[in-house]
Amino acid sequence: MEFKKETLLIIAPHADDEILGCYGLIKKVKDNGGKVFVQILTLGGYEKIEGERITKEEWTQELIKVSQALGIDDYDIAYTNYEMQHIDSKPQEELIKHIESKSKISIAKIKPTIVAIPTIFSSHQDHTTAYKIAITALRPHPQKTTHMPQLILSYESPEYYFWSAYSEFGRFQPNFYLNLDKNEITKKSEILNMYSTQMRESQRGGESLFSLAKIRGNEIGLEYAEAYHINRLYV
Repeated sequence: MEFKKETLLIIAPHADDEILGCYGLIKKVKDNGGKVFVQILTLGGYEKIEGERITKEEWTQELIKVSQALGIDDYDIAYTNYEMQHIDSKPQEELIKHIESKSKISIAKIKPTIVAIPTIFSSHQDHTTAYKIAITALRPHPQKTTHMPQLILSYESPEYYFWSAYSEFGRFQPNFYLNLDKNEITKKSEILNMYSTQMRESQRGGESLFSLAKIRGNEIGLEYAEAYHINRLYV
Protein backbone atom coordinates (compact mmCIF):
# COMPACT_ATOMS: atom_id res chain seq x y z
CA MET A 1 0.00 0.00 0.00
CA GLU A 2 1.34 3.41 -0.97
CA PHE A 3 0.95 6.46 1.25
CA LYS A 4 1.07 9.23 -1.33
CA LYS A 5 -0.10 12.60 -0.04
CA GLU A 6 -2.60 11.16 2.40
CA THR A 7 -4.32 13.29 5.04
CA LEU A 8 -4.23 11.54 8.41
CA LEU A 9 -6.38 12.50 11.39
CA ILE A 10 -5.53 10.85 14.71
CA ILE A 11 -8.12 10.89 17.48
CA ALA A 12 -6.09 10.72 20.71
CA PRO A 13 -7.67 10.63 24.18
CA HIS A 14 -4.53 12.26 25.63
CA ALA A 15 -1.34 13.85 24.36
CA ASP A 16 1.10 10.92 23.98
CA ASP A 17 -1.40 8.32 22.72
CA GLU A 18 -0.66 9.49 19.18
CA ILE A 19 2.97 8.37 19.63
CA LEU A 20 2.27 5.15 21.51
CA GLY A 21 -0.21 3.97 18.88
CA CYS A 22 0.60 5.78 15.65
CA TYR A 23 4.24 6.87 15.41
CA GLY A 24 4.94 4.63 12.43
CA LEU A 25 1.79 5.77 10.64
CA ILE A 26 2.66 9.43 11.23
CA LYS A 27 6.15 8.89 9.83
CA LYS A 28 4.88 6.95 6.80
CA VAL A 29 2.39 9.68 5.87
CA LYS A 30 4.84 12.55 6.40
CA ASP A 31 7.65 10.79 4.52
CA ASN A 32 5.35 10.48 1.50
CA GLY A 33 4.27 14.10 1.30
CA GLY A 34 1.07 13.84 3.35
CA LYS A 35 -0.42 15.83 6.19
CA VAL A 36 -1.02 14.77 9.78
CA PHE A 37 -3.47 16.28 12.27
CA VAL A 38 -3.94 15.24 15.90
CA GLN A 39 -7.21 15.74 17.78
CA ILE A 40 -6.45 15.56 21.51
CA LEU A 41 -9.64 15.06 23.49
CA THR A 42 -8.52 16.11 26.97
CA LEU A 43 -5.45 17.67 28.58
CA GLY A 44 -5.08 19.12 32.05
CA GLY A 45 -3.27 19.04 35.34
CA TYR A 46 -3.42 16.00 37.61
CA GLU A 47 -1.59 14.20 40.38
CA LYS A 48 0.24 11.04 39.35
CA ILE A 49 -0.10 7.83 41.34
CA GLU A 50 3.44 8.38 42.61
CA GLY A 51 2.34 11.73 44.04
CA GLU A 52 4.01 14.07 41.54
CA ARG A 53 1.87 16.97 40.31
CA ILE A 54 1.66 17.50 36.54
CA THR A 55 0.49 20.89 35.28
CA LYS A 56 -1.48 21.71 32.16
CA GLU A 57 1.29 24.06 31.03
CA GLU A 58 4.03 21.40 31.27
CA TRP A 59 2.03 18.87 29.31
CA THR A 60 1.04 21.41 26.64
CA GLN A 61 4.66 22.43 26.11
CA GLU A 62 5.58 18.78 25.59
CA LEU A 63 2.80 18.44 23.01
CA ILE A 64 4.12 21.48 21.14
CA LYS A 65 7.68 20.08 21.08
CA VAL A 66 6.55 16.63 19.92
CA SER A 67 4.37 18.16 17.20
CA GLN A 68 7.27 20.24 15.95
CA ALA A 69 9.66 17.27 16.00
CA LEU A 70 7.27 15.15 13.92
CA GLY A 71 6.13 17.92 11.58
CA ILE A 72 2.50 17.64 12.70
CA ASP A 73 0.51 20.04 10.54
CA ASP A 74 -1.89 21.05 13.31
CA TYR A 75 -3.48 19.83 16.50
CA ASP A 76 -6.49 20.68 18.62
CA ILE A 77 -7.45 20.05 22.23
CA ALA A 78 -11.16 19.56 22.85
CA TYR A 79 -11.05 20.02 26.63
CA THR A 80 -8.20 21.71 28.50
CA ASN A 81 -8.23 23.01 32.03
CA TYR A 82 -6.09 23.23 35.14
CA GLU A 83 -7.70 20.00 36.30
CA MET A 84 -7.94 16.99 33.99
CA GLN A 85 -11.46 16.51 32.63
CA HIS A 86 -12.16 12.88 31.80
CA ILE A 87 -14.22 12.66 28.63
CA ASP A 88 -16.60 10.01 29.96
CA SER A 89 -18.04 12.79 32.16
CA LYS A 90 -18.71 15.07 29.17
CA PRO A 91 -21.77 15.08 26.87
CA GLN A 92 -20.95 12.61 24.10
CA GLU A 93 -22.98 14.58 21.55
CA GLU A 94 -20.74 17.59 22.16
CA LEU A 95 -17.58 15.60 21.44
CA ILE A 96 -19.09 13.93 18.39
CA LYS A 97 -19.93 17.31 16.89
CA HIS A 98 -16.45 18.56 17.76
CA ILE A 99 -14.86 15.74 15.77
CA GLU A 100 -17.40 15.98 12.95
CA SER A 101 -17.46 19.73 12.34
CA LYS A 102 -16.68 22.07 15.27
CA SER A 103 -12.94 21.52 15.72
CA LYS A 104 -10.52 23.51 13.60
CA ILE A 105 -9.26 20.11 12.37
CA SER A 106 -12.65 18.42 12.15
CA ILE A 107 -13.49 15.76 9.58
CA ALA A 108 -15.58 18.29 7.66
CA LYS A 109 -12.74 20.85 7.54
CA ILE A 110 -9.63 18.80 6.76
CA LYS A 111 -11.33 15.92 4.89
CA PRO A 112 -8.94 13.16 6.00
CA THR A 113 -8.32 10.11 3.84
CA ILE A 114 -7.20 8.10 6.91
CA VAL A 115 -8.52 8.33 10.46
CA ALA A 116 -6.87 6.50 13.37
CA ILE A 117 -8.89 5.95 16.54
CA PRO A 118 -8.10 4.18 19.83
CA THR A 119 -9.20 0.58 20.24
CA ILE A 120 -12.16 -0.14 22.51
CA PHE A 121 -10.15 -2.95 24.12
CA SER A 122 -8.69 -0.82 26.89
CA SER A 123 -8.93 -0.51 30.65
CA HIS A 124 -8.89 3.29 30.45
CA GLN A 125 -12.32 4.93 30.38
CA ASP A 126 -11.12 7.80 28.17
CA HIS A 127 -9.96 5.33 25.51
CA THR A 128 -13.20 3.37 25.40
CA THR A 129 -15.25 6.59 25.33
CA ALA A 130 -13.03 7.99 22.58
CA TYR A 131 -13.62 4.88 20.48
CA LYS A 132 -17.38 5.14 20.85
CA ILE A 133 -17.64 8.83 19.95
CA ALA A 134 -15.20 8.43 17.05
CA ILE A 135 -17.18 5.54 15.58
CA THR A 136 -20.33 7.65 15.77
CA ALA A 137 -18.61 10.67 14.21
CA LEU A 138 -17.36 8.42 11.40
CA ARG A 139 -20.66 6.63 10.75
CA PRO A 140 -21.53 6.23 7.06
CA HIS A 141 -23.45 9.04 5.39
CA PRO A 142 -24.37 9.62 1.77
CA GLN A 143 -21.09 10.75 0.24
CA LYS A 144 -22.72 13.74 -1.42
CA THR A 145 -23.58 15.27 1.95
CA THR A 146 -20.50 14.59 4.06
CA HIS A 147 -16.87 13.48 3.82
CA MET A 148 -16.13 9.75 4.06
CA PRO A 149 -12.51 8.83 4.95
CA GLN A 150 -11.34 5.87 2.89
CA LEU A 151 -9.52 4.10 5.71
CA ILE A 152 -10.43 3.96 9.42
CA LEU A 153 -8.00 2.17 11.74
CA SER A 154 -8.00 1.33 15.43
CA TYR A 155 -4.61 1.61 17.11
CA GLU A 156 -3.61 -0.19 20.27
CA SER A 157 -2.84 1.35 23.65
CA PRO A 158 -0.02 -0.89 24.87
CA GLU A 159 -0.48 -0.27 28.60
CA TYR A 160 -4.19 -0.91 28.73
CA TYR A 161 -5.18 -3.71 26.36
CA PHE A 162 -4.04 -6.61 28.60
CA TRP A 163 -6.88 -5.83 31.01
CA SER A 164 -10.11 -4.56 29.50
CA ALA A 165 -13.79 -4.22 30.37
CA TYR A 166 -14.44 -5.76 26.92
CA SER A 167 -12.03 -8.70 27.24
CA GLU A 168 -14.87 -11.22 27.65
CA PHE A 169 -16.11 -10.19 24.19
CA GLY A 170 -12.74 -10.24 22.47
CA ARG A 171 -9.39 -8.49 22.26
CA PHE A 172 -7.43 -6.21 19.98
CA GLN A 173 -6.90 -8.16 16.76
CA PRO A 174 -4.49 -6.56 14.29
CA ASN A 175 -5.05 -7.01 10.57
CA PHE A 176 -2.96 -4.07 9.32
CA TYR A 177 0.77 -3.85 10.03
CA LEU A 178 3.49 -1.29 9.35
CA ASN A 179 7.02 -2.61 8.97
CA LEU A 180 9.42 -0.69 11.23
CA ASP A 181 13.16 -1.13 11.59
CA LYS A 182 15.28 -0.89 14.73
CA ASN A 183 16.20 2.74 14.10
CA GLU A 184 12.53 3.69 13.76
CA ILE A 185 11.61 2.00 17.04
CA THR A 186 14.51 3.81 18.69
CA LYS A 187 13.25 7.11 17.31
CA LYS A 188 9.72 6.30 18.50
CA SER A 189 11.13 5.80 21.99
CA GLU A 190 13.01 9.11 21.81
CA ILE A 191 9.91 11.01 20.72
CA LEU A 192 7.77 9.37 23.40
CA ASN A 193 10.34 10.35 26.04
CA MET A 194 9.76 13.99 25.09
CA TYR A 195 6.53 13.56 27.06
CA SER A 196 8.63 13.41 30.21
CA THR A 197 5.68 14.15 32.52
CA GLN A 198 3.90 11.05 31.23
CA MET A 199 6.73 8.59 31.76
CA ARG A 200 6.30 5.89 34.40
CA GLU A 201 9.03 3.50 35.42
CA SER A 202 8.78 0.01 33.88
CA GLN A 203 5.63 0.90 31.89
CA ARG A 204 6.90 3.05 29.06
CA GLY A 205 10.07 3.76 27.15
CA GLY A 206 12.43 1.86 24.94
CA GLU A 207 12.24 -1.64 26.39
CA SER A 208 8.44 -1.92 26.34
CA LEU A 209 8.16 -0.39 22.86
CA PHE A 210 10.75 -2.81 21.46
CA SER A 211 9.03 -5.78 23.12
CA LEU A 212 5.61 -5.00 21.65
CA ALA A 213 7.05 -4.13 18.23
CA LYS A 214 8.87 -7.47 18.17
CA ILE A 215 5.68 -9.36 19.07
CA ARG A 216 3.77 -7.60 16.28
CA GLY A 217 6.60 -8.21 13.85
CA ASN A 218 6.71 -11.92 14.67
CA GLU A 219 3.00 -12.17 13.85
CA ILE A 220 3.74 -11.45 10.20
CA GLY A 221 7.35 -12.59 9.80
CA LEU A 222 9.05 -9.22 10.31
CA GLU A 223 11.57 -8.11 12.89
CA TYR A 224 9.46 -5.19 14.14
CA ALA A 225 6.01 -3.83 13.32
CA GLU A 226 3.30 -1.45 14.49
CA ALA A 227 -0.19 -2.97 14.47
CA TYR A 228 -3.69 -1.67 13.72
CA HIS A 229 -7.18 -3.04 13.14
CA ILE A 230 -9.07 -1.99 10.01
CA ASN A 231 -12.54 -0.80 10.96
CA ARG A 232 -13.49 0.30 7.46
CA LEU A 233 -11.81 0.47 4.07
CA TYR A 234 -13.30 1.35 0.72
CA VAL A 235 -11.57 1.62 -2.65
